[in-house]
Amino acid sequence: MARRVYYSKPLKYFWHHLYGTQKKLTPYLTDDQIFSLLRQNILTAPIQAFETPESRGLIISGLELWRNDNKGMLLHIFFLDKHLRDFLEKVPLSDLEGIKKFLYEKGQSKDVIHLYSKEQKKSVVYKFALHLPYEADGLAFSLSLENDGSIELYYSLSENGGRMSDKFYAEVNKKDDVLSLLHSKMFRLAINTIAYMNCFPDCVAEGVPNNLFDRGEDKSARNLTFQLSEKIRETENSPISKIPHFRKGHFRLLQSDYFANKKGQIVFVAETMVKGKAKTVSMSDRIDHFANNTTRTKS
Repeated sequence: MARRVYYSKPLKYFWHHLYGTQKKLTPYLTDDQIFSLLRQNILTAPIQAFETPESRGLIISGLELWRNDNKGMLLHIFFLDKHLRDFLEKVPLSDLEGIKKFLYEKGQSKDVIHLYSKEQKKSVVYKFALHLPYEADGLAFSLSLENDGSIELYYSLSENGGRMSDKFYAEVNKKDDVLSLLHSKMFRLAINTIAYMNCFPDCVAEGVPNNLFDRGEDKSARNLTFQLSEKIRETENSPISKIPHFRKGHFRLLQSDYFANKKGQIVFVAETMVKGKAKTVSMSDRIDHFANNTTRTKS
């Protein structure tokens, strides 16, 4: 029998600390009532010395992601190989405008209520959670494309959260302090995960991993399993200096009429092949099949 693997749990802080504690105190309340109670308590509690309105807003954003998860509305993605996370965190956003165009065209438009302005606006929203092998805390993302053309990201990591916009990405990406490095890394991971899913659909399977060590994961939820594509895998047990491998590649949206049948699809462009000679563009032959399958999953 294959060895069982445990995967990290996204939003664990909200499931165990906030919801779990409140459920013990008020077991007679429904989950919707608990959400409303927690949200009201967070918003009305006095600001502590270590808090700011912004940090309070991050907790509310995490709680709202928890509510999506509680209702089975959050897409859960399992990375079979944690190196995929490392890879996607580092892939430059060289075609961010093209990827934004793709997200607008493929995403779901939803009414979003902004916390402090209390304005309801139409936004294209992507919400998903990442499970990583042999790690304690997973990641959860809420990515929205606003009417002004900007991308707004909220991410949840353990009890911490962060917010990032493409308006500031170029500036933040130049900094080397811990918080800036984390913001830019999370922004790349969120964008590149969506790009990877659409570029390499043959590496994406429905359901949870076969080797999952069951710790109470909801197998009826929307689950996908990601494998590391052979196109980006570096041969194991070989000296890195002796084998061809991708360096500084990026995802790109094909927009030119030159590409004919491939126009509008995402490809991976390897800008440099170390120990190789060719610039490589990678895209699955099953892209049309996966696009149709994704549409059915979202509906």
